[in-house]
Amino acid sequence: MEINNHRLLGKGIPFIESPNQGGAYASGYPDTLIMHYTACPNAESAIRILTDGDSAHRVSAHLVVGRDGAVTQLLSFDIIGWHAGVSSWDGREAFNQYSLGIEIDNAGQLEERDGRYLSWFGQEYPAEEVVHAIHRNQQEATYWQTYTPGQLEVVEELARLLVSTYGLRYILGHEEIAPDRKVDPGPAYPLEELRHKLLSGNE
Repeated sequence: MEINNHRLLGKGIPFIESPNQGGAYASGYPDTLIMHYTACPNAESAIRILTDGDSAHRVSAHLVVGRDGAVTQLLSFDIIGWHAGVSSWDGREAFNQYSLGIEIDNAGQLEERDGRYLSWFGQEYPAEEVVHAIHRNQQEATYWQTYTPGQLEVVEELARLLVSTYGLRYILGHEEIAPDRKVDPGPAYPLEELRHKLLSGNE
């Protein structure tokens, strides 16, 4: 994969432009990458939501990564997306204006009912796709859908490319910039490991 004129180029990477966008970044930005999970049944449903200009809750992100590792770009990397919402971290607010957003196809937090693991939208997941872990913003362990090895590999490759191309200084979870209302990408995602791999030289 490579980036040319703020577009991601590679075999089988479609560009489906979302109408939900905020114009160009100010000079010097973006400097941050925000990681999300979709909390949708699949990547296709997430893409529909993220490109729906008629929705009352208009949202978007720059990239969506399916469970098979397939990548879809929804916004050019020089255009502000609407993925961070009300957000703050390290003295800054409104992170849409500073950040790129990657949405990873994942159901997120699950509810255990009589040995069955269910998402908020009612889909059931097998035990081998579930991890029991404590979220950084919570006190007790709960259940989360795991990410696939293919997803983790592709997301790391994307993050590495974006960091090197745009000189990004921070990689944050949505859970870190909006801790009172968001829990993504959750404890199933190795966020600290990704930061260590890609940003340790920037510290």
